[in-house]
Amino acid sequence: QRHPPGNEIYRCGNLSMFEVDGFEERLYCRNLCYIAKLFLDHKTLYFDVDPFLFYVLCELDERGYHPVGYYSKEKYSDVGYNLACILTFPSHQRKGYGRFLIA
Repeated sequence: QRHPPGNEIYRCGNLSMFEVDGFEERLYCRNLCYIAKLFLDHKTLYFDVDPFLFYVLCELDERGYHPVGYYSKEKYSDVGYNLACILTFPSHQRKGYGRFLIA
């Protein structure tokens, strides 16, 4: 079945989380950032994805994996920042996915 690039790091029922390295999958991660830019006015970074890890939450059905949201974080942060961006796609809001991504 088709799924995001990277490693599946979590699965429970029909939900899966994939860890995607921005350096290894530049195009995929840039596209995630471009999608986020559509919904987040303050989103400024979408070209330099190399120093970030992206965690993509997907729903699984008979047709494959469908991204419902993601968050990104810096691989190495001198000041201890952990979360860079978080987004639940509008069609999947109010299902508790944002809370899941933060937890």
